[in-house]
Amino acid sequence: MQHNWKPIISQLKSAGKILLTTHVNPDGDGIGSEIAMYHFLLKMNIGSEIINSSAFPEEYAFLDPEKVIQQYIPERDFQRLKEFDLIFIFDVGGITRTGILGDDLAKMKIPCICIDHHPENHIVCDYKVVDDKAPATTCLVYELIKEIGIEHIDKQIAEAVYVGLMTDTGSFRFENANKKAFRVASELLEYDIRPDEIFKHVYESYSRQRMGLLGTVLQSVHYENDGKLAWFTISQDDLKKAGAQLDEIGGFTDFIRSIKGVEVSIMFLEVESKKIRVNFRSKGKVVVNQIARKFGGGGHFFAAGLTVEDTLDGATLLVLPEARKAIKQKKE
Repeated sequence: MQHNWKPIISQLKSAGKILLTTHVNPDGDGIGSEIAMYHFLLKMNIGSEIINSSAFPEEYAFLDPEKVIQQYIPERDFQRLKEFDLIFIFDVGGITRTGILGDDLAKMKIPCICIDHHPENHIVCDYKVVDDKAPATTCLVYELIKEIGIEHIDKQIAEAVYVGLMTDTGSFRFENANKKAFRVASELLEYDIRPDEIFKHVYESYSRQRMGLLGTVLQSVHYENDGKLAWFTISQDDLKKAGAQLDEIGGFTDFIRSIKGVEVSIMFLEVESKKIRVNFRSKGKVVVNQIARKFGGGGHFFAAGLTVEDTLDGATLLVLPEARKAIKQKKE
């Protein structure tokens, strides 16, 4: 499916300075989209900055050797937001997913463009290209860049696009690893990217602290519904004991989902006192974004999340009954 990029290209070419951002707790798709667009704009001599609400995950540091990605600090950056005359928001289905930066941007009257592939996109922007059939948001960014000029694509941009594609398809294991995913991957190989090296950077560079925390998690997983539901909690105390950081938790829910017999895995992570991040992963029989939506969250059919303003115990008591119900209904 080819999208209508003309209005977005017109806005892009007339912009003086562009802000690029993605969701809180950014993943490879959000970061890959930002990095690819940043370097493309650089080639077009259009000024841009990448600013996110959350810290930058270490496993993607190889994409940003120049350290252009910044974390938003309101006291320092709020007034600077007025410098931008266009905003690109990548891989975000709702404005709350952009965190504190999104809250502050909502106060500004800056034209906004959203590029996304979530099945339900509620974000209000001046221009949107949303395609839930796209394997990753980076594939849409890649399409936009090609629409303007394929000659602008280089190895750095191709690597960023590939990271988003690789991570959002689970290294081409998930249902969204469709014909387009492999076609785009094949095209990106023409730019001399190294999939093996990219995989090592993202999935084989974990710290000992992260692996220690994962060991603790594996010993404390709760199994319900004949083993079809597996859930676990990570408290601030667990993080301190392991010496791990919040940005090292990525992939835990996927790992628990990989256990034989598990259909749905859920992580309850204590981000701070009375603020719990809940992540859902499904093997494909249970649609988990419907569960997340009941509590103000969202996401893909089989990968979703939300934030609960409560204790760990309170969050589990709130969310688990809905998960049990969804699994039971699917069985029936």
